[in-house]
Amino acid sequence: MPRSNRCHARALVTLGALALLVGCNSTPKAPEPQPRLTPPPQQQASPAERARMHTDLAGGYYERGQMAIAIEELNLAVATDAGYAPAYNVYGLVYAMLGDDRKAEQSFQRALELAPNDSDVHHNWGWYLCQHKREREALVQFEIAVSNSLYRTPEIALVNAGRCAQTIGDIRAAESYFRRALAAQPGNALASYGVALIAYKEARYEEARNWMRAVMQTTTPPPEAIYLGLCIERKLGDRQAELSYISQLRNRFPDSDETKAITTEACE
Repeated sequence: MPRSNRCHARALVTLGALALLVGCNSTPKAPEPQPRLTPPPQQQASPAERARMHTDLAGGYYERGQMAIAIEELNLAVATDAGYAPAYNVYGLVYAMLGDDRKAEQSFQRALELAPNDSDVHHNWGWYLCQHKREREALVQFEIAVSNSLYRTPEIALVNAGRCAQTIGDIRAAESYFRRALAAQPGNALASYGVALIAYKEARYEEARNWMRAVMQTTTPPPEAIYLGLCIERKLGDRQAELSYISQLRNRFPDSDETKAITTEACE
């Protein structure tokens, strides 16, 4: 299958209510110049509240790829409240994206010292560890994150745990994580894709087709998902369904690796 289907580094990183899609590359593309975000009024806010405001702004800049400004806001956050753990959590994400591993690890460790029960921190630390080929350590962090009954998005940590397990070839663990994610959030497209891909590779084609339904119900399924659907139908011998997937690829993603692979690569 195309190269993008073999990349399992992509992770959904949570920052409170913020969900960020982090790509397979460790260094972001240079962002287009954008205006600064408008900070909310802070005149009567407590130090902790002001630190939260600056951290939220930093998360917004991180999402937009404006790392230098994100660090400025985080510096203001910790200057206001040196013990505000979420700021160090975002520091970790920013420095990880910049490739400064020493500062990233120091930031995550500081966040964990200040908030040892914070599932978002454990999840993001696990994401970082998985990106740095420390998968077994990462899986421990994901498990700690989801063990907290108050964690609002356990399905995200479980999907990322599944992807991390896949990178070390532990397919049974990966499938278990994806199924747990589906138990936490039925119909989760990322988890459904994970199970569908495993089922496809194990020649469980009818099962793979069933799992693909949830994936294709998303507003914009990515090209790798459409290509997997194409391959499933090709294996099942349903030419009409295969042609439907081919049409979607060519119309939505004409320049993608998956579209180019329609005629140049076998579904293996």
